[in-house]
Amino acid sequence: MRKINIPLILDTVFAALCAFLLFFTAIRYYTRNVYVALAFAVVACFLFGCLSFLYISKKQNKKLLISRDEKQKKLLSLHLSLSTEEYILNLLSKALSEENPEIKNGRLITEDNAYFYNFKMQPVSEDDVAKVIKVNCENKKIIFCNCISVQAMMLCQNFLIEVKDINFIYALLKDKELLPEKYVYEGQKKISLKNRIKARFTRKLCAPLFWSGLALLFLSYFSFFSIYYIISGGIMLTLAAVALVFN
Repeated sequence: MRKINIPLILDTVFAALCAFLLFFTAIRYYTRNVYVALAFAVVACFLFGCLSFLYISKKQNKKLLISRDEKQKKLLSLHLSLSTEEYILNLLSKALSEENPEIKNGRLITEDNAYFYNFKMQPVSEDDVAKVIKVNCENKKIIFCNCISVQAMMLCQNFLIEVKDINFIYALLKDKELLPEKYVYEGQKKISLKNRIKARFTRKLCAPLFWSGLALLFLSYFSFFSIYYIISGGIMLTLAAVALVFN
């Protein structure tokens, strides 16, 4: 069952309502005719609502695709970090099949290039690059990795070593249709509602809750419906005290 896109609906309704109010007010002011103003306002409401819907949905879809790719990159990065050397060599050899790579001493050798790899949780360091530099090889050296530190990258540039990070690797595997069907680690477990509330309920909430509750109690002296202000303010003051005492 497809989820209802509430933000998209609310944003569209808001844009349409703004257009309706603006056109109705302006045209009624100049024409003094309610029906003419209402007709133009309805058309403007429908038109701007549709345009807003198309623009916002396109923007959301673009962000969704980007966020999906970023999530896949993180999963792939962790997947490669936890995979065996044999698995990584086989995967990279398939991705570079057009160059007919040959596996030698834990790296891939082609006619022109020598491919090294270093997939780990932390960025590739200068010490990691130094190990590649020490390898006696006439071919151009290329390092596959998740990410690399700034200092290590500068060292690679000084020794003419090319670096291919997770962005390149993800695009390469995706183009070759070699992305893993199932990752070693699919992601974090769902956090329960109780733990989410507990994580948000910190001492930082104490001050804003206290002043908001105090303001509502103060406004109750000037309102015809003071009971609502008193109840709301009392709840905020209680939550402020709980956040201060128990956190």
